[in-house]
Amino acid sequence: MLKLALPLAFALLAPAAAAQCFESAFGTALGTPAILIGDIQLPIQPIGFAFPLAGATYTDVHITDKGYVWLSNAGLPAPGGVDFSATAGELASQGPRIAALWSDLQSLAANNGQIYINSTPSRCVITWENTTCYLNNCGPFTMQLQMMATGEVSFFWGPGATNNSTTVPVWQVGVCGISPGAVPLPAASNLSTNGVTIDNTLVEEWLAPNTFDMASRGLHLVPTSPGWVFQLPANCAGTQAYGIGCIQANDSIYEEWVAGFDLNNSTVTWLRAGNGYALLTSIPGTFVTPSLSAINIATGQLDGEQVVTLSGAMPTASGPTTTLNITTKGQIEVASTTNGGVDFTPSVPELLNGARTTFALWHDYDQTDLGSGLILFEQIAGIAYITWNGVHSFSSSVPSTFQFQFDVATGNVALVIGTMGGFASPDNGILGYSVGGPSPNPGSTDFSALAGVINLGDVGLAGLALAATGQPQVGNASFALATSNVPNLVPIGILFFGSAVVNPGLDLSFLGMPGCFAYTNGNLASGSFPVALPAGTGSFTLAIPNNPGLVGVSLSAQSLCFTLATPFNLASSNGLQINIGL
Repeated sequence: MLKLALPLAFALLAPAAAAQCFESAFGTALGTPAILIGDIQLPIQPIGFAFPLAGATYTDVHITDKGYVWLSNAGLPAPGGVDFSATAGELASQGPRIAALWSDLQSLAANNGQIYINSTPSRCVITWENTTCYLNNCGPFTMQLQMMATGEVSFFWGPGATNNSTTVPVWQVGVCGISPGAVPLPAASNLSTNGVTIDNTLVEEWLAPNTFDMASRGLHLVPTSPGWVFQLPANCAGTQAYGIGCIQANDSIYEEWVAGFDLNNSTVTWLRAGNGYALLTSIPGTFVTPSLSAINIATGQLDGEQVVTLSGAMPTASGPTTTLNITTKGQIEVASTTNGGVDFTPSVPELLNGARTTFALWHDYDQTDLGSGLILFEQIAGIAYITWNGVHSFSSSVPSTFQFQFDVATGNVALVIGTMGGFASPDNGILGYSVGGPSPNPGSTDFSALAGVINLGDVGLAGLALAATGQPQVGNASFALATSNVPNLVPIGILFFGSAVVNPGLDLSFLGMPGCFAYTNGNLASGSFPVALPAGTGSFTLAIPNNPGLVGVSLSAQSLCFTLATPFNLASSNGLQINIGL
């Protein structure tokens, strides 16, 4: 077993400084099952003091389930209500408001969600417990807003906090910040680093889903009248994952745009090789103008699909296929039947977890719009050409031209992109590929900056993953480290703890662990933990003594497990930084 308490206690003997950290006493629950049904603004609540903001003071809050609160004095100015489409511009231009994480969130009774307030004459604490993204696109997480009588503000976000609601781009946006309202939008700040602004409105906006980068940490704002100093709260408990686990095999790739499509006049190529594809953007492609013999796919249909027959059996990740299903929204599915429904709202989770292997330049195209080009299919000399020939976007009559080219004999695929239009909110677009069935999320790829080759396997495999359960607070006897995606081989894992974060990681290829990295110096302790198979999960409880001398100690941790996927028969997890605090 690990015995960390003794070396850590000797490492820090000085008493801890006072800190305002995550408050475990949530206070009064404000919701009932009848109320907690989504898209709600709760009745006005007293702050407990006059909260100062940009030369004014406010005595009351109006709390929404979307992760923000309005400020008022007995209802004046009138709160703006519930808004599930977050924008930084609205945070600045509308009424006085504080957003811990404004997104399309819900505190549903069905998820044990609740909203609390704990008001005292010096501090008002508002907690969203077990909040989730709309349609449960993210797991429950807890976050907290603390307002102080001094005008200081603190935010705390638990593990899993993110912006990933539904499939509509404007609902997926996340915004964090504070504003007195009725002001122009200032330049955005990077709240994940310490900084300062001279503007009374402080804001950061995350446009793409799952890009919120403040989970398992906090943020403290100090007013400077005008402006703010923002920084990581001192001596507060938190964890931060970094790096990647091995052995991760990606069977998917994607990039999403809500504006600024940057791949005009380029080509993306999938070269079929063995049990996967080599993807690259360095091979120039040639657009083949559709002939008069090309057929119109889903003739006259806005949201249509049609199965086409190939000239032979083409190798794919799902096995040889003689058919493809083409949707009018830019999805080419390895299938012999239509899908029974066409989705015009591109979504990364849906692409990654779809039942069918799919190549996509997914967008809400409209070939029925007056003046729009058509979606065409033909085969010439063993190449299947599927072309969006100047097809309009649904929300704007702007044409897009691109062509998928499938080499039936080799299985190679080329996407030749001409000039695209219409990739703007609310009509997002996704370029991607995913093997049918659930796929690990590889993170977004910037195709415009791609150098070299990306290898995509026919079978996706998530790398070994290490995460925290709970907060590493002094006196927390149940703080735990959970390891997942363990290979189904040996029911034992190993944890290493060190005094230093190693990031970027040390490449372990020299040990016979290609694709694996060391993320801790491992100089403090190590020990084993049981793994449940075939679930592939294990947990180690690291009871933290109730010793003030441990506040401020920072550790790094990493898991190792046995595998047959490396010559050394070991796989390593991502790293986890553990900040012990209050």
